[in-house]
Formats: sequence, structure tokens, C-alpha cells
Amino acid sequence: MRNNLAMSAIVVAITIAASLYSIDAQKVLVVGDTLGWIVPPGGPIAYSTWADLQIFSVGDILLFNFKTGEQDVARVTKEAFDACDSANPLSLQTTGPANYTLSSAGEYYFISTFDKHCFLGQKLAINVTGGSSAGPSGSPPAPVTPAPRAPVTYTVGDELGWIVPPGGQIAYETWAYDKTFVVGDTLVFNFNTGEQDVARVTKEAFDTCNSTNPLSLQTTGPVRYTLTSAGEYYFISTLDTHCFLGQKLAINVTGGSSGPSASPAPLAPRASPVPSTPRTPVTYIVGDELGWLVPPGGPIAYETWAYNKVFAVGDILVFNFENGTQDVAKVTKSAYQSCDTNNPISLITTSPASITLTSVGEHFFTSTYSRHCDLGQKLAISVTTYSTAPYPSIAQSPSDAVVSPVGGPNGAPAPFNSASHYAAFGFFASLAIALTSFLVL
Repeated sequence: MRNNLAMSAIVVAITIAASLYSIDAQKVLVVGDTLGWIVPPGGPIAYSTWADLQIFSVGDILLFNFKTGEQDVARVTKEAFDACDSANPLSLQTTGPANYTLSSAGEYYFISTFDKHCFLGQKLAINVTGGSSAGPSGSPPAPVTPAPRAPVTYTVGDELGWIVPPGGQIAYETWAYDKTFVVGDTLVFNFNTGEQDVARVTKEAFDTCNSTNPLSLQTTGPVRYTLTSAGEYYFISTLDTHCFLGQKLAINVTGGSSGPSASPAPLAPRASPVPSTPRTPVTYIVGDELGWLVPPGGPIAYETWAYNKVFAVGDILVFNFENGTQDVAKVTKSAYQSCDTNNPISLITTSPASITLTSVGEHFFTSTYSRHCDLGQKLAISVTTYSTAPYPSIAQSPSDAVVSPVGGPNGAPAPFNSASHYAAFGFFASLAIALTSFLVL
């Protein structure tokens, strides 16, 4: 009898533990973060950038925030996604916010079925892995040598095409960030003849936007450029100030498809080596050529800008804006999250605004102009004593992307707290063991 009771206690403990582990492993991902599910101002790059920064696992939940009657969300096939064909969706949800559970591994495609919303960039493609990133991982699999792949044709900027990007050069940096470019692949630059051109240049010419002596120049769109050798490639527009405004692309080409190759542009992987000793203070131009304004793609623009940067005490942030149209306020974390600008820590109304980072910790900045913060004109960074290790923006952490139901502007559910679940797991496991020992005795 006691043995039966003991066995029952063990079964209950295992069931509880499995349930807690399942809950802990599940994540709620708010699509677009504070941007929500809308026609993105910067085109499809807004949602593709958001997706590039996430890890999607079976059991995770996508939360599409939108107003009922103004938007909807449909899951579609890849063919329908590419063609923006909403005639026969796999599923359709018309009431916001919409929850979608990722029930199996593989590719998922979502679009809006409203009018031209999909063509304007309201579409999301993700890849879901079989395991959860939140739980403990098993032994790493043995390395596998990838088989050579067929040449790939990449359309530069996807639907954005080859233009002066609305959000500055970060648009093409982000587009290239997670792609693997291999010898034999082809780049297609889509533009209207007479309005744009594309030049391949040296790194020095790329950095300075010097188009005087390009390695090659093509003026008739669309342009197809085959990558014939391994190494770094740099492309710019030679027209007027197009390059300075962000119409430039840097990529790295490998000899074979051994893995993703990051662009040599500023969006470098976070694992880049950094000095182990204090460095000279650095001056950062917030948003680079974008400057300090309401970003076309929502808050992800400044989140992405800050993503791989190391901010240290003594560094300087420069906010470039037109006087009378913007300002910059340093605020508390709670004020940043709620876009409350009533009592800023400091406020600068004259451009360019230079702010020296004088202390370690989190720093939050917004605009106090009406709705500017809500529309994405906000920056959150973390400052170290000096750059001994990469320390990305706190705004860009995947865990921070899921806002709480209280403080978040979209009422998104709070993320699960892994510490509390593992504590509960330990408690119930200990309780079951104690109960088992008692029953056996």
C-alpha cells in the first residue's frame, strides 16, 4: 500500500515538474514590439528586422496587436506571402489582439488581408525550431559539414528596392545582416533607370561616400551583379547625396555555404572582440544619418542602432535634429516605458544636443513632443565603466521585447519568469521526495 502511495507521489511530482517546465519554456512574442501590427512606415523591413532578432520555438505564442476593424492577420502559404495573395488563407483572425500559438517547427507566413496592406509591408515570415530556447539544452550535436548549395539570387532590400532608404543606411545593413552570400550568388538592384544607379567601390570610397573612381558603375535598372570571388563587396549610389543618406550596401562573400556571413557594415555580431583595457571615449551620432526624429519603422530603428554598440562612461551621444521640431529628454525607466515626459531628468531643446555618459547603468531618452515617443522616438542604452565586453542596448534584449500588461502600451501579456518557475519546480520536487520518504518508512 505504502509503495503504491509512494509511486503515486512520484508520478504527481513528475507531472507537476513537466507542466512547470512546459510553461517556463513558452514565450509570448509581441509582433513588432511597440509598433504593433500595422502598415509599417518603413515598409516590410520593419517586421523582417524584428523577426531577425528573435528565436521562435514550438509552443511560443505570437501576439498581434491591432484594433479590431482596422486590421486583421492571416496565416498563408509561402506562395501567397510572396504574391500578397489573401484569397485562401490557412487561418484568419479579425479581432485584436490576436494570439497565434506556434504548434510545429517550420516556416510560418503572416499577412494582412486589408486592401494593399501586404504590398506596403504588413507581412511577417518566421522560422520555428523544434526545441525551446528557454529550457536546458542537451549535448551539442556533432558538427555536420554542409553540402554546397545552388546559387541564390538576392533582391537587395527586398520590396524596398534600391533607393534612398527612409530610415537611413540601417535599412540595408539590417537586410544583409543574417544572409549568407556565397560565390556564384547574384544581387539584383531594383530601381528606375534615370532615378538611381549602383556602383561597386573600395572600402575607403564606401566609408567616405566617394564615387569618383568606382570599380564598376551600372545605370540601367534592374541591375544584376554576380558575386564572382570571396571577400568584401561595397556598393553605393553615385547620385547627389544618396550615399550619405544611406543608399549603400556592404556584404561579405564566402567561398562556400558554411554558415551565415555577417555584413562588414556596422551591424556586427555581438561576439566581436573588444579591448580588455579602458579605451578613449567615443562620440556616437544617435541613429547615424537618420538623426533624431520619429523613425519611419517605429522604435525598432533606434533599438537596432544601439544593438551592437558598447557604451562606456565618458562616451558622448549626439542627437541631431532641427531646432523647433524636436527635443531630447533624459527620463526614468518608468517614464520611458509609459512615454511620460512630464518630469524629465534633463531636457535639451537646441540641436545638436551632446550628452556625456557620466555614470554606469541604464540611460533612457525620449522626445517630449506630442506622440513622438509613442511612435518610436525613444532610446534605451546600458553604460559600462569601460568596454571590457560587448554590452548591447537594453532595449534590444529579446526578453525586454515582451512588454507587461500593466506598463506596456499594447496590453501585452507579461513574459514568464524562469527563476520563479524553477523555484517552484524545486519546491514541488522536494515536497514529493519528502512525501515519498515518509510513505516508504
